[in-house]
Amino acid sequence: MENLIALAKQGDQNAIEQIVNQYKGLIRSLANKFYLVGGNKEDLLQEGMLGLFYAINGYDQTKGAFPAFAKLCVTRQILDAVQRDGAEKNRPLANYVEIELMEDVEDQSSPLQNLLSKEYAQKVATVIKEHLTQTERKVLQLFASGYTYEDIMKCTNKSYKAVDGALQRARKKLIQFM
Repeated sequence: MENLIALAKQGDQNAIEQIVNQYKGLIRSLANKFYLVGGNKEDLLQEGMLGLFYAINGYDQTKGAFPAFAKLCVTRQILDAVQRDGAEKNRPLANYVEIELMEDVEDQSSPLQNLLSKEYAQKVATVIKEHLTQTERKVLQLFASGYTYEDIMKCTNKSYKAVDGALQRARKKLIQFM
């Protein structure tokens, strides 16, 4: 493995491809643990590949094993992407509140802001009720509650592809109708 990494550092495309093929499963499993608002799984996979590239270039064999270093680099790159995505353009989603709780909101906002917030929550609830299928609603509810894809697969008896597809369709419908 050390020789393969050395060749990859020198730009050997064959060595890079071999390393990528070996770590593709790890990258996919790490990317599946996260959700990128406004993006898709491919975006996170690309970030993971970038993390692997950084691991190859920054690896020092005197400081530890490559697999642990690669996992660390990939995880950090994916986390950085998720944090960057949540930083500015999706700030309203960073502090979300469950729709059911919106009716009981009592804060120091103006009455107009409270009314607009309630109207927005009602519109979201209406879109979910009227435009999402039962499967999409269930998957979205579980995902919003913090369940992992694996947990959602167990709860719904659906495959990974079905769960991911339902979540992506729900996201697109929410964007389309909001």
